[in-house]
Amino acid sequence: MLTLAVMVLLFVLPAACCAEQTPAPEAAKSSSGKEGEVFTIQEGRPISSGQVMSEKHPPYARGMVCVECHTVTFDAITSSTKQYINNYPQLKNDAVWKKIEAFLPGRERFVLTTVYNNEPTATTVDMVLDKGDKVFYVVCEKGTEKLYQIKQNPKISAVHYAGWTVAGGGKKEWKSVQVRGTAEVILSGDARYGTIIDKYHLARLSRERAVLRFDLIKIIPSSIVYFDTNLADENAGIYQRWERNK
Repeated sequence: MLTLAVMVLLFVLPAACCAEQTPAPEAAKSSSGKEGEVFTIQEGRPISSGQVMSEKHPPYARGMVCVECHTVTFDAITSSTKQYINNYPQLKNDAVWKKIEAFLPGRERFVLTTVYNNEPTATTVDMVLDKGDKVFYVVCEKGTEKLYQIKQNPKISAVHYAGWTVAGGGKKEWKSVQVRGTAEVILSGDARYGTIIDKYHLARLSRERAVLRFDLIKIIPSSIVYFDTNLADENAGIYQRWERNK
């Protein structure tokens, strides 16, 4: 029983930003968020990135993160982004998808990363979101490096972002989607080709020329991390995770 009590105590006390902390130093720093906002740094106990914030955690200023007060042990599984997701209010899966749809209304420029022989290659592509099937389509010149790499290794990642800073110390707004999933090369002779080209809405080439010039990539996202600094105004975490199988 004593051992069990100790285990429970150890589970409750640590948090993403711990409940018990040493007194704050006298000097406070200006926040990088809202102009004029101040916050205090309190030295907290070391924590792992997988821990969840206790209900007894002392108040902290908007924009603060755990590493400002704690030494955090990160690893390949529990990253800083996942720590945000675990410790800030999360929207329902369908609500996150709606925000992703709104952020990607048409043909959007992404950085697409493919891997071959354990070496990543990042290229820029235009991706179109098929909102019904929750997949992305890419039109790609035949014979490109990325097509060959996807045939050898279908795992991909991709990112699209938009951000701006209002002059004169105004509000800073950033949005992005980070996509992880698998990709499939669809050749111009595939029966699906015509339907997908219609969804892509070619701007400068006819379908006849496209068949001669392009192959397609179909990307099936397994998960998407949606980042939006405006979500803090909705009392939600600025990082939200959508999962296909959730």
